[in-house]
Amino acid sequence: MKKGISFAILILLASTVLANDFGFRFGLKVSPNFAWFRTETRFYENDGVGLGYSYGLIVDYEFAENYAITTGLNILQTGGKMSYPWKQEIEGSLVQVDKHRDHRYRHIEIPLALKLRTVEIGYITYYGKFGVGLGFLASAFADEELRLPDGTKEFEPTIDIKEETSFLRAGLLLGAGAEYNFGGLTSLLFGITFHNGFSNVLEYQNDAVPYTPSAHNLYIELSLGVLF
Repeated sequence: MKKGISFAILILLASTVLANDFGFRFGLKVSPNFAWFRTETRFYENDGVGLGYSYGLIVDYEFAENYAITTGLNILQTGGKMSYPWKQEIEGSLVQVDKHRDHRYRHIEIPLALKLRTVEIGYITYYGKFGVGLGFLASAFADEELRLPDGTKEFEPTIDIKEETSFLRAGLLLGAGAEYNFGGLTSLLFGITFHNGFSNVLEYQNDAVPYTPSAHNLYIELSLGVLF
């Protein structure tokens, strides 16, 4: 967490020191994503990939030739599937069961990254970027299945798990892509970005395990947008 915040401050200071007349570009983008969990607690397991999406505003500040600070404001939905042991009260007794959850998180996200661009090659400019993404939780839901010792299953859809989810989501991002110039400053943008979450998204205690639950949410997104 401290490394990510320090990196964000460094980028902001660099943009102030190196500011000149290159100026701003704005755009819009939409991005489907594939998300999963990296668990750090014994007995917690990633149980599958979740499909999500994001959409929002792109802001590029070009402070030097071929260099820019890229940020924006996104509505981000990610998720993923996870399983773990859980103590459930059944008919007045605590019974250990297997809990399987399909999570759906929605965040307001602010990315901040350094963008490195090539010169234009046949109307196309290629770029790479690296930085951080900070997300603020708006909602969290899960479809839940309990697998009981006798082999039966209990399913409950759309459980509100906001109180069990960390408010802040932070991660490193690494991406690459291209911009196709239609003329002037208008470009079609397409790219791929890996978001490596490093903050714990779980905020609850589990009596079935002797550890504090910890898991990171990671995702890969494919972006399509327009820059002006």
